[in-house]
Amino acid sequence: FVYIPPHAEIRGGAWVVLDASINESVMEMYASAENAKGGVLEANGAASVKYRLKDILATMHRLDDKLKSLDAELQERVCESERQEVMDAIKEREQALLPVYEQISVQFCELHDTPGRMKAVGVIERAVEWKHARSYFYWRLRRKLAEFDVRKQIIETAQVGRGHAVITPVAASKMIKSWFLETNGATEALWEDDKAVLSWMAQKQEDLETKIVQLTKANVTQEVFEVMTAGGNTAKIGTAGIVEGISQAVSTMSAEDQANFKEFL
Repeated sequence: FVYIPPHAEIRGGAWVVLDASINESVMEMYASAENAKGGVLEANGAASVKYRLKDILATMHRLDDKLKSLDAELQERVCESERQEVMDAIKEREQALLPVYEQISVQFCELHDTPGRMKAVGVIERAVEWKHARSYFYWRLRRKLAEFDVRKQIIETAQVGRGHAVITPVAASKMIKSWFLETNGATEALWEDDKAVLSWMAQKQEDLETKIVQLTKANVTQEVFEVMTAGGNTAKIGTAGIVEGISQAVSTMSAEDQANFKEFL
């Protein structure tokens, strides 16, 4: 977990190193709801790049009543000397407003670094108040450790055969979430409740183990099916290999296990 505490900022190179997108399967970023800030550029730097002088002047002429009146007056003037007077008045008004609008532009850029905006663009998981941080991360860690354990077992099911594509950690987590949402009363909002998910994992442990066994069986089944239906020498050699493997496995079984295996066939 990466947590930006109150009144702290993450900028530039530090942001690049700590960004959760580096390894989204295990990293999560959070920020305090109390004045934490984050972004590659500081507000002054972002304003100088994204909100240049021409943009500030355009904003002035769009919002300031006096400048709008002067713009309209300039359109009406025909005499060059009169037009020059109006243009001088416009320039004077722009210079008077410039310091205020520059501050506004910086403030506008600072709004993009707030926890609310970071959450909106998906940079952080959520804003966590400082006074609740210890309790929140305690339950979050317990939930994630339990989720990672189940996720590891799901990933291992794909290693049994080549029938299914390799399951990534992110895909495994999505699979667990889909199982959770199949439960009566489960919702997207409840999935974000760490205590609720932990309780569900404890109550549904047997069901989860059954689903993992089914995944393993599905991979083995798909592997055998693809080998035996591949056609040509691949199918012949593969089928012979499967039969030989079963024969060797049966020879190592006890009489009781052999009887159970024959009954199963």
